[in-house]
Amino acid sequence: MNPSTDAYPIDRIRQDVPVLHELCYLNTGTVGIMNETVLASHLEAISHYERYGHAGEAATREGYETGRAAFARLLNARPEEIALTRNASDGINYVVAGLDLPAGSTIVTTTEEHPAVLHPLALAARKSGVKIRMISLDDSDEELLKSFRSAVSGGDVKLAIFSHVSCETGRRLPVNDMCNICRAYEVLSLVDAAQSLGQFPVDVQQLGCDFTTGNGHKWLSGPKGTGFLHVRADRTDLLSPSYVGDGSVEPRFDRSRFSQNGIDDSHWAFRGDAWRFEFGTRNWHLYKAIADAVRYQEEIGWELIYQHVDRLSTSLKHELAIRSGVTVHTPDSWADSCGIVTFSVDGWDGVQLAEELWQTHNIIQRRVQIPSGVRISVAHYTNEQDIEQFLTALDQIRGQASE
Repeated sequence: MNPSTDAYPIDRIRQDVPVLHELCYLNTGTVGIMNETVLASHLEAISHYERYGHAGEAATREGYETGRAAFARLLNARPEEIALTRNASDGINYVVAGLDLPAGSTIVTTTEEHPAVLHPLALAARKSGVKIRMISLDDSDEELLKSFRSAVSGGDVKLAIFSHVSCETGRRLPVNDMCNICRAYEVLSLVDAAQSLGQFPVDVQQLGCDFTTGNGHKWLSGPKGTGFLHVRADRTDLLSPSYVGDGSVEPRFDRSRFSQNGIDDSHWAFRGDAWRFEFGTRNWHLYKAIADAVRYQEEIGWELIYQHVDRLSTSLKHELAIRSGVTVHTPDSWADSCGIVTFSVDGWDGVQLAEELWQTHNIIQRRVQIPSGVRISVAHYTNEQDIEQFLTALDQIRGQASE
């Protein structure tokens, strides 16, 4: 795909993100930048709630629900299937800790998962004796699916967790097929959409996954500390929250019930929807900004954004590939990748190369440990000058190494 970008309003978009005039920002895969239009509304919502306290809570909670609706709309899910969280890590922990996984049962995952997946799995293995089976992502999709089918086909496997997009290489995984395999073997599936939502369409109905987690602070350029857990309606009662409070149980709190019955199970139950993970006083005001951030990109047009990121990231991969001593680790095809481009340079450790680009050339990106390299994020506000600035800096660094 290489369509015209005449209709893409890149100059207007960048005017609304003034920091882009100060530095070359290529790290949206870690933290996106909120534009000034959304930020102004966000600060107003924060100020109103903090100034008015409980008197301002009704409006703030209304804004909170617009955030839930925005996530539901993007995922093609129902609002009651969306729990609002702080990040993707919360969602993964809620599922891993909330399922009844007996000792000796197995969870399948991949070798390129984020620590948000690997740490909760390590804790589950330590605390409850759950076994973790990891499959490599080094192979083709065909070989990956064979390995995945083999890994989940044992009767001991209860859950599989895998990313929609590898946070290391930007590779899109064949998640539709992986979810189909899970269903065939009655294995629950959790898709980590932290690096996909906002990069290309994510439809949980089409994926057929049981759970999905993600966040608002990356490609949606929303507030930090916002995320979601999607729980398919018929899977809700499989998850028992490890934390509970006012708002996560039903019926609503009535002190007389506790006075009469004491602390027992006779007069309460977890809510019947994903909201069972929400309780107590929360940062209600954060989530209106999610709705504003999503609306901002909707008004640009998702297809225009996807085409823009496709064109720039594909061009970048081609430019990197023709440079001697440079290896591109991200698939060339947009259908198999996204706006993340990972590469390595002969003679350079990824940590050192990332530090040189940041400190010497003012280019914000992220190091990758395996493969040892650098990850570039091409986002909706990235322009051709950003790519040129990065390539010029890279050529200077390569030149230094050859002297």
